[in-house]
Amino acid sequence: MERKNIYIELLDRFMRGELPAEEEHELWTWFKQPGARELLFQHYRQSWTEAEGKELPVGIQNRMFRNIQSRIHAETGRKEKQKSVRKLQFRRWLPYAAAVVFLLGFMTFVHLYLNLADKTENYSSQTYKVLVDKGQRASVILPDGTKVWLNSHTELTYNGDYGKGNRQVVLSGEGYFEVAKDSTSRFIVKAGEMEVEALGTTFNVKAYQEDRELTTTLFEGKVRTSIGKDEVILKPDESLSFDKSSRRMIVSDDLAAYARMWKDNELVFKGVTMEEVAVMLDRLYNVKVRFASEKVKRYRFSGVIKNNSLENVIELISLTAPIMYKKVGGEIIIEERK
Repeated sequence: MERKNIYIELLDRFMRGELPAEEEHELWTWFKQPGARELLFQHYRQSWTEAEGKELPVGIQNRMFRNIQSRIHAETGRKEKQKSVRKLQFRRWLPYAAAVVFLLGFMTFVHLYLNLADKTENYSSQTYKVLVDKGQRASVILPDGTKVWLNSHTELTYNGDYGKGNRQVVLSGEGYFEVAKDSTSRFIVKAGEMEVEALGTTFNVKAYQEDRELTTTLFEGKVRTSIGKDEVILKPDESLSFDKSSRRMIVSDDLAAYARMWKDNELVFKGVTMEEVAVMLDRLYNVKVRFASEKVKRYRFSGVIKNNSLENVIELISLTAPIMYKKVGGEIIIEERK
């Protein structure tokens, strides 16, 4: 067999899902070589001519397109996790003529691959963001199976090379993590000045840019929390809080019971000022809160409220705090109770 036909054979085996990973690499490399495009089109144009008159059901064509498209994404993402995606089930359709199948499928594949080749080479430098608006919550499963719940007004970022070496994400806001176990790859959350490293663990990180504190709370497993050169290894039900102004790190065991209540739609206020309450309400309900005086901002409130409507939350707070409120347009105005 001539050398140029070896790659056609590799291609046919790939389309049947029978090509080993090491030979796939050889095929991808060849695709980028000068003349590869022309050779492919000549070969399959001839195959198309020879198979003239044979038809392939539209449903099969569509399924082929989806499978090929999934395979391209798998190549640039989690290859090992998604091997089953690329196994195209062509054998049962051989009566429709293998040449027609390969041509219809691969003409689409060649077009997509050659147009995306430059992009996929730089795939590891691409950045993926999960954005959660004010008043919303979301959950996401990362490529390794790690589950993340994201609170309102939160951004989670990770690169295309996630899992190739370290598993690293960047968090701005609040997230609850259930980390997939992988003893060969560290899982790291970068949250402002704080870095949290975990292996097979469940924890919460609160790191809003506008808050004065960064907080990590551990529920299961073990985490190493670092601020600059200082680091602390937390035990289950311990929290580490870092004050951005004073630069103090404090470890406590009285916050764990509250740290993940937001995930179950409960609002926790633990001796916070009304000004801090206003920030939380803005995140959760996307509402602006205005204070009638500086004094009102400094009133403190503690309590746990099952997440409800904005009006109900404000009403419950006003029953125990010395405040009154009124709604004017799209704002909530809070003043001292007279």
